[in-house]
Amino acid sequence: MSLPARLGRLERVERLGVGGFATVWLYRDEELQSDVAVKALADNWAQRIDVRERFLEEARILRRADSDHVVRVYDVGEVDSTPYFVMTYADLGSLAHVVESGEPLPPWRVVDLVEQAAAGLAVLHELGVVHRDVKPQNLLLRSGGSAGERLLVADLGVAKAMLHASGLTQVVGTPAYMAPEQVIGEGIDTRADVHALAAVAYQLLTGRLARTGSVTDLLTAELPLAPSRLADLPTRVDDVLLRSLDPDPDRRHPDVGTLAADLADALPRTIARDRPRPTRLQDRPTVATARPEPPGAGRRRLPVLLTLICLLVLGASFAASYAVTSLVR
Repeated sequence: MSLPARLGRLERVERLGVGGFATVWLYRDEELQSDVAVKALADNWAQRIDVRERFLEEARILRRADSDHVVRVYDVGEVDSTPYFVMTYADLGSLAHVVESGEPLPPWRVVDLVEQAAAGLAVLHELGVVHRDVKPQNLLLRSGGSAGERLLVADLGVAKAMLHASGLTQVVGTPAYMAPEQVIGEGIDTRADVHALAAVAYQLLTGRLARTGSVTDLLTAELPLAPSRLADLPTRVDDVLLRSLDPDPDRRHPDVGTLAADLADALPRTIARDRPRPTRLQDRPTVATARPEPPGAGRRRLPVLLTLICLLVLGASFAASYAVTSLVR
């Protein structure tokens, strides 16, 4: 359904996107002078009690996460039996817009984005939630002022508490980023998100997908080409990303934080070369200016000047006396 033009004090601006289960709208809060996103369950699913509960559970998880790197939920409601929730608006879109050119990103930026994504996913993992569909479309970007862009993990529609993971029978995720074990639907844990985040990092650094093909192709998945063969990257990056892209979850990094830290360690020289440096004081043009003296500086110099004058007078007197004596002789 199309949400009404007004939801309380919120005024509808435009539709941001449509998915299989929900539609997202941009609304404006005139009283607070800020924009928010409103996610509404699709009409054809609104009457399904299990789907409604899953939709509301997403809002509850996001609210509990309360992280700077996870989309925040501010309110929930219902219009004509259709549930919705109000959440953070990502004004810079998603990583999908960033990667659509197919060009690699500067390594310093990739490290920053991966670290932010890992921070958000780690919070969800602490809550017992595996995202299951980490991909550029679900990693949103928001203006962060002087701190730069801020990445937010979003769209937990396919997320599920790990306690119930063994009961999930449907395959969820996107093949290009999905861990092979998700095809089977058994033994899924946080290492599935480690795999997906490594696949995102692979694409950001190389401009290429780590894997192509269908879901069934994941049953015989192999390691992709080493990133250093596709872009100007240190071979240490190969070790980091290929480890977490291993089809066997036991061989991957144990958590997203370790993956992000190892990737940062693998790129120190590249980061130093490419990262924009703030203007240092010694790099700024020198301008000759009269610097004000500290209070009392003149008074402190007066005795020194008097001493020097006295010495000069004595010296001059001695020289004059010596000259006169020489003439007399």
